[in-house]
Amino acid sequence: DLLLSFPPQIGERQKVLVTEESFDSKFYVGHNQFYEQVLVPKTPEFMGKMVEVDIFEAGKHFMKGRPVPEARVLSPSITRPFTKGEVSGLTEEFRHALENGSESKTCPSAGKQKVPLSHRVAMRLPWQQGENALKMLSLSMALLAVLIAFYYGGV
Repeated sequence: DLLLSFPPQIGERQKVLVTEESFDSKFYVGHNQFYEQVLVPKTPEFMGKMVEVDIFEAGKHFMKGRPVPEARVLSPSITRPFTKGEVSGLTEEFRHALENGSESKTCPSAGKQKVPLSHRVAMRLPWQQGENALKMLSLSMALLAVLIAFYYGGV
C-alpha cells in the first residue's frame, strides 16, 4: 500500500487538462491541479481541453480517469488550440499565402528573391553604373599610371 501514491483519490471527480499522448499511444495524458498525471481515453476532442473525469484506477505514477458523461469539455483559452505541426505567430493572410504557394505583399522577401544579384549588391561593377562610372574608371586608371610612372621614374 505504501507504493501506491494515489489510492485515496480513487472515486474522486477531478478536472484535468489534456496535453499529450501517452508513451504507449493508448491514452491521452492530462494533469490535474497538482500536476499529477491522469490517463483519459484517446478521444481527439479532448486534446488541449479541460475534461472532468472520475478517477477509477491508480498506480504509483498515474491515475486513470473516466470522463463524466454530463460534463462539458472546456477549452482553457479563448482561441482554438493549434493542430499538430501548426506554427503560432502567423497571421491568417500570411498562412493563406503559404498554403497557396503565392507570393504576397505580406512576405516582403518573396519579391526580393526574383531580383538579380547585380541589382541587390550595393557596389556595382563600373560598366554597370552607366556613363559616370566610365569617367571614374578612366580617371582612376590615369591616376594609377601617374603613380606607377612616379614610383619607377624616381628609382
